[in-house]
Amino acid sequence: MATAAALPQTNNDPQRFLWYGVWCLIMTVSAMPLAGYHVKPVMSYFPLLVIHEFAAFFFFGHTFFSNIWSMVIRTTQPRDMGIWARQFLRKLALVVTGPMAVVVTVAGAMLTEQLGGFRSNPWAWDAYFAFWLMCGVSVVPDVIRYGRNRHADDPTHGLLNGGIRAMIATVLVFLIIWLMATKQSVLAVHLFTPA
Repeated sequence: MATAAALPQTNNDPQRFLWYGVWCLIMTVSAMPLAGYHVKPVMSYFPLLVIHEFAAFFFFGHTFFSNIWSMVIRTTQPRDMGIWARQFLRKLALVVTGPMAVVVTVAGAMLTEQLGGFRSNPWAWDAYFAFWLMCGVSVVPDVIRYGRNRHADDPTHGLLNGGIRAMIATVLVFLIIWLMATKQSVLAVHLFTPA
């Protein structure tokens, strides 16, 4: 029984600079709240909190557990099973990870506005920054890659660099959880003083 193995691949994508530009655009727009842009709340605090928490739960659950599940199948099972696992992960990335990443950040920024903004809550600035960084390292590249689906027939394509990026993202997720639980700032407390 032949199994898949994760090997580094060369980048021969003629449209890569277009998609680097899409990545830059997404990262620039999503960084606006970090630079002082205020995201006005569209509903009261409690519904926003519920939306934020449930979106974060779905985002974390899929990102953490389905990636591990898919990686194991794609590297240890026959090629056809690896292709199926990659297709299933693609659907989850486009239906859960991408949309939930947007909902988590927008709802989180709105919640912070209701608490007085990032200046009054430097821990929230840190959490948003960590989430933004995690999306730049892992989520946005994965959603673009799965959305384009150029390597649908190769279950091991991108596993090595994807695994490295996923480990970085996991560390950032645990940092975000710590920031939200302790309400302690690591970075923003040095950038500005609470209003």
